[in-house]
Amino acid sequence: MIFLRALASLTRAHLLMFLRSRAALTWTLAFPLFFLFMFEFAFSGGTPRGATYLMPGLFTITLISGSFFGVALRMVTERETGVLRRHRVTPVPAVAVILSHGATALAVLVCSVTLQAVMARLVFRISVAGSAITLVIVLLLGGLALVPIGMIAGSIARDTRAAPAITNFLFFPMMFLSGAAIPFPFLPAWMQRFARLVPTTYLVESLQGVMVRGQGLGRLRGPLLVLALMSALGIGLNGLLFRWESTEPVRRGRVTLALSALLLICTGAYFLAPPLEMAQRPFR
Repeated sequence: MIFLRALASLTRAHLLMFLRSRAALTWTLAFPLFFLFMFEFAFSGGTPRGATYLMPGLFTITLISGSFFGVALRMVTERETGVLRRHRVTPVPAVAVILSHGATALAVLVCSVTLQAVMARLVFRISVAGSAITLVIVLLLGGLALVPIGMIAGSIARDTRAAPAITNFLFFPMMFLSGAAIPFPFLPAWMQRFARLVPTTYLVESLQGVMVRGQGLGRLRGPLLVLALMSALGIGLNGLLFRWESTEPVRRGRVTLALSALLLICTGAYFLAPPLEMAQRPFR
């Protein structure tokens, strides 16, 4: 009971802090719309079919940015300003603090993706070839896979100067290698092979499967399994790497274990996941 009350209170407090921050609100609302209009006007060819083909990548970029930049910096800031230290002397368990950050990030992502989807439908007339429920499930699973990675970055970053460097180091490879920013068929063959190590590749593959190819959950079980494993592993690793104070050392052994576990999942996906259907040229 204490755990649930603490989780609800912390999540509510984080959401109120977010709503009171003009900079955070502007970034959350403007960033997805900026990418939406820039990509759609430049590359969709002015057709609903072209606009729909670009949406899986745009949704993925929104999920990556919201999962990494906001949550990582917020965790580091609370640790540096002593907020977490004050929580530590209360009955609030560490897992409640961790999950509250994750729940807040997911709530913000839901708002960002919903706004982007509504504008894409109204302005560019996108459509979903598959089930809307399947699309929602894929988006939620993508958020559950990416938010823990952003929280890991917030746990291992020493201060607010290191957090942006770590998140950018993760953000750009995941955006460009996955086919989110550049359509996957246009990537060189060697880059396509390397992209199979990147978890966001399987998010783009799943979103394209629903929106473009009209596939259901059964056909998407391979990439969705990768996302589910990343989510479960990421949540577990956050409990291992969480720090209450900036003075606590970042234990290299635990960081090495976390990186090894993530690499194991990515390597397994590389060898065991089915071929990527999005590698085929579109509109042939």
